[in-house]
Amino acid sequence: MSFSKTRQSSVPQRNGIAVVVDTLDKRLIEESQGIIQLLGKDGQESPEVSMFTLFFGRDGIELRLSQQVHHSGKRVDFLTIDRRIGTGNLSKKQPLPKAIGDHTAVVDATAGFGMDAARLALMGYTVTAIEQSPIISAMLRDGLWRAEMDAACKEALGGRLTIIESDSTQYLQHLKGVEVVYIDPMFPPKRKKSALPPGHIQALQSIVGFEDPVKTKELFNIALQTATQRVVVKRPLHAPQIASNPTTIHEGKIVRYEVYRSV
Repeated sequence: MSFSKTRQSSVPQRNGIAVVVDTLDKRLIEESQGIIQLLGKDGQESPEVSMFTLFFGRDGIELRLSQQVHHSGKRVDFLTIDRRIGTGNLSKKQPLPKAIGDHTAVVDATAGFGMDAARLALMGYTVTAIEQSPIISAMLRDGLWRAEMDAACKEALGGRLTIIESDSTQYLQHLKGVEVVYIDPMFPPKRKKSALPPGHIQALQSIVGFEDPVKTKELFNIALQTATQRVVVKRPLHAPQIASNPTTIHEGKIVRYEVYRSV
């Protein structure tokens, strides 16, 4: 497995969060200490006042609702992916792999919980997944560690997934030989709702927030300079295109993948 912590260029936590450590596992203790140090006093809250708690326990790193801190939470779990090649999640007939094409080296510049990156790695692509949130990055490292403790999953991944903690707008400028850059911004919902969507999406939105259009366009322009072949941008069907000149668009039921030629 491969990790890289470049916290000098990752971004600070945007909301206060509680941290609870209930384990003697050295790996998890080291991760928790890094998060606690990074958050500092201003970035930490008690479970009584924070919406979410980052919980380090026997099941790894979980993002739990603070009001239900003793219940299981959300974690990165690549073992839940259907690993049958050619069917379901790993079919190359799906819009995302069709948008990437026959190229093999992919950078996921907005990794989030890493499910797209993991699926691409399981399909055979060599994937570098970049995540700027230290909280989500810790969960990604934990998820990849647990996945590679499973012999069958480790073999299926084949060492093709690398997790990078960094700001993509900075990190991409130092990369060479990347064929495809994939961007999946956290786009706001079509209609405002009284509550965030349930599950992983709610947790992710609370930690990283919604897309900043200016930053997304900056990342897109840097990606065009970095990729040797193409840039793929995931957008909701209701959202405007990120640029006016895609070479092709692959649509799914609720999202589309816009493909742009690198410059």
